[in-house]
Amino acid sequence: MDDNHWNDDKIEQLLHSMPKVKDDRPASEILERLKTDSRLKESKRRKKHNWIPAIVTIAALIMVSLIVPSMLKNSTDTAVESYPESKMSQKDSRALENSTEESESEADNAAFDEPNISTFSTADMAISHIVLEDEMEGMKMLPLGLVHEANVIPVSILIPTQNVKGEPDLVALYNQFAPKIDEEAYGFDDYHPYKGTISEADGTIIHEVPEDHQYDMSPAAVGVYENSAKATFGNYNEWKVVDEKNSPVVFEYVGQFEQFALKRHSPYFKYIMPTGQEYLVPHENGDESSVSAALLSMKKAENEIVEEIVPETVHYTVEESKGIVTIQFTEPLDLSTLAPNEALNMIEGFMLTASSFDMSVQLQNVVQDQFDKYDLTKALPMPVGVNPILYTE
Repeated sequence: MDDNHWNDDKIEQLLHSMPKVKDDRPASEILERLKTDSRLKESKRRKKHNWIPAIVTIAALIMVSLIVPSMLKNSTDTAVESYPESKMSQKDSRALENSTEESESEADNAAFDEPNISTFSTADMAISHIVLEDEMEGMKMLPLGLVHEANVIPVSILIPTQNVKGEPDLVALYNQFAPKIDEEAYGFDDYHPYKGTISEADGTIIHEVPEDHQYDMSPAAVGVYENSAKATFGNYNEWKVVDEKNSPVVFEYVGQFEQFALKRHSPYFKYIMPTGQEYLVPHENGDESSVSAALLSMKKAENEIVEEIVPETVHYTVEESKGIVTIQFTEPLDLSTLAPNEALNMIEGFMLTASSFDMSVQLQNVVQDQFDKYDLTKALPMPVGVNPILYTE
């Protein structure tokens, strides 16, 4: 039937060409004729086998079954052939073909790729948040306390040595590069460099502020100012604030503002930016008078600003001895049962918290001997930086 090229127009034309049945006789005449018809008076009519209507019906069904697929095929072919090239370019065709292939590939992967728990024993998908000493070759590191919604996030700007003039100390490095860092490009507030001048004398950072410095606009502003200083110049002893006459400065809300210690002892947690970017950050959390207290307090964040990086199901004890703090898990800890980032965040959070007390950490009762770049059979190295960001001109 494909050669007949049946279509809607031809069928409609055929139906319209059929003669119309018409009877102009009055109803009374038809009734009288029926009354006198002898066939209606027979008491026993012979049962007729009306094969013709049945045959016609079957033939009609067969014809429809043959015509409709042909019509659908022709309709589809016509639609594809008549689709303007301007709407279906070669690029569109390739995109459609690629989309189909990708869908088939994804279906194949879903069908045949079974989850392999052993892949979680490696940290290929994990992102490290710390900088180690042996990773600093060819780099200078500038710590910066960046600000987001009145919260301070410490980062380590890694600057290739070819971009650095001479051998500057941290203060000189700050004065040279802090004005060049596009903080807003990373989602932070425009906070650095500090207003006024930054210098150093005998391990003390001296900040000479102008009269309109605005670091004392509110108690929150004062807190951000102090925490950013600790995150930026934590390797120094103290921070001193003076005016342009080298006199102590009076900060509103806190009175005369002379100096404060820069060293910070805090447990580490996770801070999540609106973009989803994660940072490990120190955050006050109750008793932090000892490294043991700080490490144990990592189990529960006492606020909604940060999140814990130690899973609820992980329990441990802490012991200090000769510069090393040992974390003993109460049950054998199989790191492959955790997501790679979750496991790495926990390990590096322990390392950062211990290093804030100038101690290194050793993990015990862990199933794995190696995870990511860390040898878990011995004390882990002390980080020199946190949340690295590579500097680009």
